[in-house]
Amino acid sequence: MPLQRDYAIPADARQIAEIHMAAFGANAMLQATFPTPSVRAALHETIRAKAAADIQDPRITVLVVRESDTCTQQPHTVPRVVAFAKWSHPVRQGEDYTESPWVWPEGTDRAILDAWTNATEEAQERVLGGRPCYRLTFLGTDPAHEKRGAGSLLVRWGIDRSGEDGVPLYLESTLEAAPFDQNHGFVSREKVSVRMGGGGNCVPELYEEIIFIFEP
Repeated sequence: MPLQRDYAIPADARQIAEIHMAAFGANAMLQATFPTPSVRAALHETIRAKAAADIQDPRITVLVVRESDTCTQQPHTVPRVVAFAKWSHPVRQGEDYTESPWVWPEGTDRAILDAWTNATEEAQERVLGGRPCYRLTFLGTDPAHEKRGAGSLLVRWGIDRSGEDGVPLYLESTLEAAPFDQNHGFVSREKVSVRMGGGGNCVPELYEEIIFIFEP
């Protein structure tokens, strides 16, 4: 079935949360930050609520890729979502803008979460020096629909905006996703890491991601 990129609508928030957990549920950072099944179940609702808020925010573009089958699609139905991305728009110095906050579930390991947030914010400042950018905060594909080009459709939107507006793109990539980002013209600038514990209970001691930028 053909894939089509679209702007997300509020009704997509539930599917976005489902894809997020399917795509990132096994990620070591997520497992350490939300350490029990009950906390991860509550996280699903947190992601749904934040996606719904982001979709309504004019300074954020939430994109989805839908699987469209015009031959069998019922009237007045919206094709299913198979991938999503969140692009935060450039915020220039002096602009009065605050993104809606995350409301983390009880049981979240805030020490790990805050350490990671601080590390990534400092990395962005080092890499961009305060320059405004489009930031790819999340990109997730339903594991059942990987390697069909959905991710490329979502990244292409940012590349087009970068060229039109003359501002860079910024993202933090998992080590597994790094080849995908490099294939789309992103350049590795540095690694960012945080310690999550002693390496027991199948949780690695150190978690790392790669900072990538794309220059117009």
